[in-house]
Amino acid sequence: MNLSRDNQYDAKDRLSGVGLQALRDEDLIVKVQEGDRRAFDEIVARYKGRLYSFILRMVKDPTTADELTQETLIRVFIHAEKYREIARFSTWIFTIATNLVRNTMRKRSRRPRLLSLNPAPEENEAIIDPPDPTADPSRGIEGEELGDLIAQATSKIPEKYRIPFLLREVEELTYEEIQQVTGLKLGTVRSRINRARNKFRQLIKPMLKNESLLADLERLEARAQQDRDQE
Repeated sequence: MNLSRDNQYDAKDRLSGVGLQALRDEDLIVKVQEGDRRAFDEIVARYKGRLYSFILRMVKDPTTADELTQETLIRVFIHAEKYREIARFSTWIFTIATNLVRNTMRKRSRRPRLLSLNPAPEENEAIIDPPDPTADPSRGIEGEELGDLIAQATSKIPEKYRIPFLLREVEELTYEEIQQVTGLKLGTVRSRINRARNKFRQLIKPMLKNESLLADLERLEARAQQDRDQE
């Protein structure tokens, strides 16, 4: 971040003597820009699991997800000076991750498709190997069983709807932040998230076999309705 001389002193005064774990993401990246490697390690600790979970749900391959997670974090370190606090740090890092995922999916779409495990792929959904449900570190977030079912359901949502859906429902970015990450118009972001939610409900309801999981789904649906009420 190219701060003025006065702002640089203000930032240093604000951050001096404060433990790294107590700092905002935006303050941590300032310290990275100043050459503090420990601040970068703290960013890695905060985001590595989140990035891996998000990317895995997109590429459906643990090895590729791990590689893209590492590449995202490397780019954060190399290009730290490019960050400006005109957006939240989480928006910036997920923009990097989303661009890497899109590039990977485009390359995959150009490869010959030898085998389809999906009888009727939707729209531009890439036909790739099914996910390994044991490799997703986010399974404990909603409970192991529900997390596994959510991963299965979201993997069947077409890519162009899945990206904004995961950014909203898993990463809890605002519509405006998702607009920045994806480069889509705000109305398109809302439309794609709504379509993904509808598809998600269609996919997951037949999978749910007990009342507690249905209650968890109802909480997710209540949040979706709250979003619609605020529009």
